[in-house]
Amino acid sequence: MTTLSGGCRCGRIRYEVTETPLLGFACHCNDCRQLSASAFALAVAVPESGFRLVQGEPRRWTKTGSSGKPSHQFFCPNCSGWTHTKPEVFADGIVLRPTTLDDHRDFRPVAEIFTRSALAWARLATPFSFEADFDSESVPQILQTFGAVIPRSWK
Repeated sequence: MTTLSGGCRCGRIRYEVTETPLLGFACHCNDCRQLSASAFALAVAVPESGFRLVQGEPRRWTKTGSSGKPSHQFFCPNCSGWTHTKPEVFADGIVLRPTTLDDHRDFRPVAEIFTRSALAWARLATPFSFEADFDSESVPQILQTFGAVIPRSWK
């Protein structure tokens, strides 16, 4: 796999991804909408073993997620760019903001979650849609679907 690089808007926080991303999705939960100042937040899940900070020390903000477990959001202390999240419910993974990747132009979400709180006009035409979090039975199919649309430059 090609190493993917990314970071915050001002460049003080930089990271690398050395393992193939698992899935891309949009989250419509209230927290993500507020953190992104948008109708939803785009996300790409990557194995934690393939994620590495290479520059800077992000600021961490923690709150209890909808799972009841802590979710740690990481921001640049200078520009406040939200680069990634470590939800404790996702034990072996990190959730990146895909638009913080240097090469994000071909990113395409294949699922959307927390649609019960989505703005009516902000629903996406994704193959998978969930009123709350992912349905664990659907995850293998979601991973397979994302694998078919993952940007060529990410493989």
